[in-house]
Amino acid sequence: MAAWPACAVAQAPERPDTGARDTAQARALAPLTVSVTRLDLPLSGVPAAVGVVVGGDIAAARPTWGLDEALATVPGLYASNRYNFSLDERLSIRGFGARSSFGIRGIRILVDGIPQTLPDGTGQLTNLELGEATRIEVVRGPSSALFGNASGGVISIRTDAPPPSHAVEELSVAAGSFGGDGIPLVGAAAGGTWAKWRSTTRLRLGEGVASLTLSRLAFGGERQHSVAEMRLLNARYATPLGGGLTLAVLADVGDDPRADNPGALTAAELARNPDSAAALNLSQQAGKDVTQYQGGVTLRKALSGGEASLTLFGFSRDLSNPQTYAYIRLARRAYGARASVTHALRPGPLSALVTAGVDVERQRDDRLNVGNQGGVPDTVRQLDQLESVWEVGPFTQGVLQLGPRTTFTAGVRYDWVSFDVRDRLVTATNPDDSGRRLMASASGLLGATYTLGGATLYANLGTSFETPTTTELDNRPDTAGGFNAALGPQRATNLEVGLRGELAGRARLSVAAYRDDVRGELIAYQVPSSPGRVFYQNAGRSRHLGLELAADVVAAPGARLVASWTQSDFRYVQYTSGGKRLDGRRIPGIPAGWGHLLVRLSPRFAGGAWVEAAERFSSSVLVDDTLDTRAAAWWTMDLRLGWDGHVGGAAIGPFVALNNVFARRYVGSVVINATAGRYYEPAPGRNLYAGLSVRMGR
Repeated sequence: MAAWPACAVAQAPERPDTGARDTAQARALAPLTVSVTRLDLPLSGVPAAVGVVVGGDIAAARPTWGLDEALATVPGLYASNRYNFSLDERLSIRGFGARSSFGIRGIRILVDGIPQTLPDGTGQLTNLELGEATRIEVVRGPSSALFGNASGGVISIRTDAPPPSHAVEELSVAAGSFGGDGIPLVGAAAGGTWAKWRSTTRLRLGEGVASLTLSRLAFGGERQHSVAEMRLLNARYATPLGGGLTLAVLADVGDDPRADNPGALTAAELARNPDSAAALNLSQQAGKDVTQYQGGVTLRKALSGGEASLTLFGFSRDLSNPQTYAYIRLARRAYGARASVTHALRPGPLSALVTAGVDVERQRDDRLNVGNQGGVPDTVRQLDQLESVWEVGPFTQGVLQLGPRTTFTAGVRYDWVSFDVRDRLVTATNPDDSGRRLMASASGLLGATYTLGGATLYANLGTSFETPTTTELDNRPDTAGGFNAALGPQRATNLEVGLRGELAGRARLSVAAYRDDVRGELIAYQVPSSPGRVFYQNAGRSRHLGLELAADVVAAPGARLVASWTQSDFRYVQYTSGGKRLDGRRIPGIPAGWGHLLVRLSPRFAGGAWVEAAERFSSSVLVDDTLDTRAAAWWTMDLRLGWDGHVGGAAIGPFVALNNVFARRYVGSVVINATAGRYYEPAPGRNLYAGLSVRMGR
């Protein structure tokens, strides 16, 4: 794949994940490359924003519940953690993705190069074990030119580690409680407690390297009706085949037999008892039970001056999902292929890198909604249909080196996404709602960089394209079957300028400013006749403006500071809803400003002991298009301390942590345009946990 435009302040020095922290990390920060496009490229030659998180900064001494823990210091990315494993956390990049009622929208997710985002734009992280991730790259800005059907960007997660000499075994355990109730035994899931363990084995197998990860999370939660159990098995194998050919195979199994959904609260319920659950969610036993399988194979062939690659993948997800308005059963199957060729050219005194390729993917959803009687499905069908999505996306991109200081990047992609639905609930009084929707668009990208000394100035102009998902098309306000004919894709034109620099190898600084002009922005809303159900409509036009700042500084031996700040101004330009003109009004769901500050101390005299303090802040969040109702601003502090060392031949890392040290009560996520005032999804109060990581072998 060709060079993806990227500029970053990394959130950690790049180093192998040893299972313990590098206590000598005060040395100069290591050089960074970007590999989201399957090539290792220096940041100095590529023009857009990328946050890079590596090594212990991803998971060390953290609960590893979700991506928000690892990506907190990436500017422009806002994580709304519901602490609700039935719905997952909501991630948005530059405002795109904030509409999601569950899962991830508007952002393409890759794990070891295999898409976790389906052809319709639905993203799930059921197969992700954050504890085995070694590197995460976050592309912020127009990503459609190479990845398609995404407005906000791309998150690429890698789990590959340096090949072991013989065999390596990693084991981590952690357990905690909410409200100071003590530490539970591993495996317990009583109310107010949680426990998690993970085992990863890496070894040589023939000429290649194999790994197997098993993990289990038992989550009791602080709120009523928030119990969850998550089980994962992830297997990897990579080997050379000779003649410049390499093979990588992965297989993932996610089994989540229980994930309760406590629902959102009203302001009165939040004030009275933020740990309560919505009454209807309790009576209907809202939640989910899901089993998911995924497999993928990637072949790469080194060519003279380039590379060819082919990726094949398949996906299966079976979901039982009691909701407040229905009991949903979904059997989802998907498969696809991605092929690309990259070749280096030398037109005269210049040099260029050109990539061309195509994505072909298919998704098939067998969906049945019946009545929900207290968590038990009845036999009355509300929706019964077979849905399919085809996506075909050819793309090409080139990077031209105009001189030692200047590069120019151009790319184009065409996305053809076909939605088909076959209605199986047809009676004398219920007409056949079968149909087809075709959404297609070309997306392009132009970018340039200029490097002088340790600073790089860059700019890019791009367009993006994002379709509604099948679930969003299914949820028709008239409750009929088929797809919502009034709901279309959103398109955006994105302009960004940025500057990054490095000071004496001990500090990385970056600033990025952008403007996104969005047409047909997808907006979530609810109606009183279907409590808890989310519908969607297109806003006329909107504008996203933002400023992103980030710094990673080794201030002194044993002292490191990582900071980020995002200032945003997302507003409707032309939009009428409920008979009200909303031109100039702020878009709900995203704060005007948010930031993160992390200070880590690991002085050499401490003999491997370390301490981290992390501070987070968010301004208030508007929760409704037409009302001036807000979730209040908040800030929290987390403390983590531990020791990294060796006992015998094992590297060990015990730790203890206290999240939300000052027991701040705040809203971690909001439901946009909710009915009956049920906007608020509270975050936990003070919570304590402890754990241990062990690594044996080499």
